[in-house]
Amino acid sequence: MARSRKTTTNKSKPTSSTKRKSRSNLSTSRTRKKLTPNQKLTFHLNEALAIENAAVQRLQSRIKQTKIDNVKQRLQLHLEETRGQQNRLKQLISDLGDGGKSAATKDKAQLPISTPPKSLTKLVERIMTSAELELKAAKEDAIIENAEIIIYDMLTHLAEKMNATHAVPILTQSLSEERSMADWIKTNTPELVVQLWPEIEGSVDMSEEEAQQLQ
Repeated sequence: MARSRKTTTNKSKPTSSTKRKSRSNLSTSRTRKKLTPNQKLTFHLNEALAIENAAVQRLQSRIKQTKIDNVKQRLQLHLEETRGQQNRLKQLISDLGDGGKSAATKDKAQLPISTPPKSLTKLVERIMTSAELELKAAKEDAIIENAEIIIYDMLTHLAEKMNATHAVPILTQSLSEERSMADWIKTNTPELVVQLWPEIEGSVDMSEEEAQQLQ
């Protein structure tokens, strides 16, 4: 009876290509660790600037869209504040860069605006009145402002940790402006709903009994 041969499995040795990838990954990791605190902070400032770039464009659109005077006035004020925030971020980025030559981004970020699922999008466009679109825009305003509050709050703490003490009061000013805008939206929401309700109510098809229950 023939004896069965014992087979052995040879472990594949790393190829030269694998070794090069490993060295490349290690090199990239080491490069990341060599970034200075100023370079790290500049990245986060540019991220905030991209959001403000988009916010300016949106505020301009909102000012044209809204028909409510006090909303238009407050948005106009916040547009000027946002332009100031842009300029302060650009100046900080320049100050933190090598020789003041760090480039401030001109890109626009995607704003954190809630959107209905695709299955409801066409329905929403068909049934929403101009008053409901105004409420939807106000809701989006609130979401954006609260997102910016978080961003500036984080930036302030990062600046403190990275010893960029000159940046702290500048970022704190922007944080205060965003909080003020968010508070204004929250405070004025009940009045906004009251103003817009007649148009919304007029678009609702309901029985007399249902209408009496809402009064």
